[in-house]
Amino acid sequence: MTEISASDASLYLEYFYRILEKHTGISLDHTKEYLVSSRLSVIAKNRGFSDYSSLLKHLYLSPIGPPHWECFEAMTTNETMFFRDVHPFESIRDHILPALIKKNSEEKKLHIWCAASSTGQEPYSLAILIKESFPDLASWNILMRATDISESAIKKSVEGIYNETEISRGLSKYQIQTYFTQLENGCWQRIPDLKKNIVFERLNLVEEWPVSAKYDLILLRNVLIYFKHETKLEVINKLYDHLADDGSVLMLGSSESLLYEDRFLMIKQDRINYYQKRKI
Repeated sequence: MTEISASDASLYLEYFYRILEKHTGISLDHTKEYLVSSRLSVIAKNRGFSDYSSLLKHLYLSPIGPPHWECFEAMTTNETMFFRDVHPFESIRDHILPALIKKNSEEKKLHIWCAASSTGQEPYSLAILIKESFPDLASWNILMRATDISESAIKKSVEGIYNETEISRGLSKYQIQTYFTQLENGCWQRIPDLKKNIVFERLNLVEEWPVSAKYDLILLRNVLIYFKHETKLEVINKLYDHLADDGSVLMLGSSESLLYEDRFLMIKQDRINYYQKRKI
């Protein structure tokens, strides 16, 4: 097998950075080569390549297809847990949902979108929160849309099966016993009732979005930090259009913010900030 020269390896890596950003919005540079190496080396081995540079060469010489998307998904960060960071869910429970419930009391509907739902812990956490803190909403038209770029993450979300480590991160023993059933292999699966108002589907934030309902609450946490400014702006523009017109809320990650955005009112609440759509 011909050894790949340093210059060619650099060419293939730069190409991968370009197509990764084009197809996922994730922006990396040469300082992240260690990350590419660590995540793609496993794929390279499984696909029979001598190293990840050989895999990148194959991607460079091939039209975009399943191997490319397997590598793209490997570069996405699916770090998550139930009730991740706690404080956002406290604000949703104590401030955001009460205001939205009051606003929608006549129509008795509530539409929520988890726009980067990873393996499902976020939407299932919201479902638990609603059941425990807002039992009167059982008679409402509740729709929760949960999307992610990763096919494998969506598949896991739909199945709703979590191992012992995953289930113990963020949930109390009571919540585990109430909302999950233990399987013979020791894993836990969410009860069917927890999923009944959630629609899981794959969505790429940097591609065209299908026409859908307006949402009262959109969560897009810890995603925009991986995008360049132009890509962030494009996504924010689309999120704005998908928010309901009166009092709807956008929640980002704790390290993310909307600077110089007159279309949103920043609400400072306890330990977090969130954004309310303004009428223009």
